[in-house]
Parts: sequence; structure tokens; C-alpha cells
Amino acid sequence: MKRLANSYPNARVFQATYARALKDTGSARVAVDMYRKAVARWPSDASLYHDLAVAARAAGDAREAMRAEQAALALEGSNAPALNGLGLLQADAGDAASAAASFEKATAVDSSNASFWTNLGNARRELGDIDRAEEAYRRALAIDATYPDASNGLGVILVERHRAAEAVPLFQQAVERDPNLYEAQLNLGIAFQESGDRAKAADAYRRVLTLAPPNSREHKAAAELLASVRRP
Repeated sequence: MKRLANSYPNARVFQATYARALKDTGSARVAVDMYRKAVARWPSDASLYHDLAVAARAAGDAREAMRAEQAALALEGSNAPALNGLGLLQADAGDAASAAASFEKATAVDSSNASFWTNLGNARRELGDIDRAEEAYRRALAIDATYPDASNGLGVILVERHRAAEAVPLFQQAVERDPNLYEAQLNLGIAFQESGDRAKAADAYRRVLTLAPPNSREHKAAAELLASVRRP
């Protein structure tokens, strides 16, 4: 793809595809540079601005990501991925209310995207709007019955409502679909523990300790919870 991008600098598809490949393989900063050149060359393409925002967010540059999403929406106010991207940036900044509003707009434009509904569920849960968060997670699962983030989010709500046994299969399907979703693996242990199955809880916590990075929140929490279930 690099060869094609270099050989055809005026071919938008080659430039965008190569930039996305760079972002997906961990070279987000290089991808940002490519997307900057692309939006300079094709300034009326809202999708390129959104792609620039995604790469900038991955590179840790929230300010540039926000500018790019706003540019995308100035060009195309009903661009659902850009609305969703704006919501993610607002959530990153701790503004759950604005994030929820952006995700609501994204789902209004494209109601068939499970990730948009899941993000809306996360924002509503952050706001304490639990009933409507559950509704959003269930909308996501109606689209994709095993969408891991939605399964995890709904499971968390069920645990909070003292329905841990019902949450267990949701966390199980989340980790089966995405073994790297350490939060769901940790939540599975909590659901087992809340259900009274200390042995399965301990097994789940041990898996988190095996899979999660040592400095992660999940690893530290699993170590503490494992110690708690071992105590008589």
C-alpha cells in the first residue's frame, strides 16, 4: 500500500487507505501527518477530516482531533461517525452530558450501529441515567447479540441492580468475543463473587492477572479482589 500511495499521490483512496493502515498498526502520528496532507488536498471531504480525528485521538492529540471532528461536521452535520467521534472526545474530557448528546445524534442518523448505541449507554451510565443506559445497551445487542462492550455495559448494570447471576453470561460472551477486554473479565469475577461462587470468581481474577498488563487498573483490582476471596 505504501508503494501505491507513493506512486499515486493524487489518488485519494490510496492515500487514505495507507494512512489508516499506519494508524491501525500503531503509527498514529505518521498517519496524522498523512491525513493532514490529504485534507489539504481534498478540503471538502468530511470523511477525511473524521479519519484525521481518529488518528489524532489515537496519537493522544485531543485538541487536533477535536478540530478535525468539528471540521468534518461543519462540512456534513449529519456525518454519524464524526458525531460519534465527537462524543468520544467529549467523554475523554469528562463531559458525559455533551458526549451523550453527540451519541444521541449519531444514533439518530444511523440507528444500525452497535458501537454508537454502546457509547450512548456508557455516557448515560456515567450520568446516572441507568434505565436509559440499559435501553441503549439492549439496542446495541439487538443489532449485534454478542457485541462485547454492550454485553459488558449491560452486565455492569445488572450487577449494580443485584442481579449478578444474570450478568454472568453477558460477561462470559464479552470475553469470548474479545479476550483482551480485561474489564469484562474482571467484571465476570465480580459477578461470580456477588453470586456466591468464590471459586469461579478466583479463577476469573487469576485470568485477569495472566492477561492484563501489570500496570493496568484491571490487574491491580484483580489482585486485590483475589486476595479478598481467599480470605475466610
